[in-house]
Amino acid sequence: MLVFEPFFDLCRDLAGAGFVTVDEITGCTADDVAEVVAAAPDGFPISGEYQAFLAVMGRGAGSFFLGTDLFFPSLLEASEAAAGISSGPGETLSLQNRFFFGHHQGYKVYYFDLGSEAVYAYQEGHPESQRLANSFLEFLRQAFDIQKDLRSG
Repeated sequence: MLVFEPFFDLCRDLAGAGFVTVDEITGCTADDVAEVVAAAPDGFPISGEYQAFLAVMGRGAGSFFLGTDLFFPSLLEASEAAAGISSGPGETLSLQNRFFFGHHQGYKVYYFDLGSEAVYAYQEGHPESQRLANSFLEFLRQAFDIQKDLRSG
């Protein structure tokens, strides 16, 4: 079951903080969501929370995550970015049992591990993955708070 309300609340907060206008929030179509689900490794379940994000705001949300490929269709390039990073000398990023859903300019990737709803990131040149949040919504909320503070400070 998909729960949309937390993402509608986030959209209202983004609009209230000036990150977006209502017409800049674009959700994915059912076909788009199906394409993302199909892009996951075999047997990797895509959480309902992430699918709700895609449906509500998965194609874009104004200046939220500007410069980061977190939205459809560019999110589909995250696995390729991860493969590029993992092939570099000294890199420890494993591609196994992970769904890569975003990247920042090809040197940082965001992903879920199989069996966990937590969000992780790996940055080229840094041998350790970072656990960013316990859930995708928490990840978005934390990013919103950070970006809001940066804009007001």
